[in-house]
Amino acid sequence: MTPRRYIRHPSEIPITIQATDQARDTTLKDIGLGGLCIQTRGCLPHHIEITIRIPLLTPSFEARGRVAWCRHLGPDRALLGIRFTDPETAFAVRMIEQLCHIESYRRRTSEESGRELSSQEAAQEWISLYASRFPH
Repeated sequence: MTPRRYIRHPSEIPITIQATDQARDTTLKDIGLGGLCIQTRGCLPHHIEITIRIPLLTPSFEARGRVAWCRHLGPDRALLGIRFTDPETAFAVRMIEQLCHIESYRRRTSEESGRELSSQEAAQEWISLYASRFPH
């Protein structure tokens, strides 16, 4: 698997991962069909079970997965690939990822053009502009 086969996640949307009793702050980079690619401070062992948490909604979205691969990018930087073992979890992660993209679009629109969109307005615009290109 390569990160290029994954959907890009807006980096300003926070995510945490927890493996065993160890939590790490991360910046999400990509999500793929059944998987995520997250930038972390270091690698975790392959096949270790982890929980991801995305606090975009209340309550936070949580899902369990396993480390599929890890690539070092430099000192204290790595890409961590996470695989989800069941189709329901993979589908749920894809849906929350769409919400993250919509929220990113809403924030970017406000910053770049000064237009303040409601979540509903941002969703309608994002869907018309980008949903057809969002991987299935």
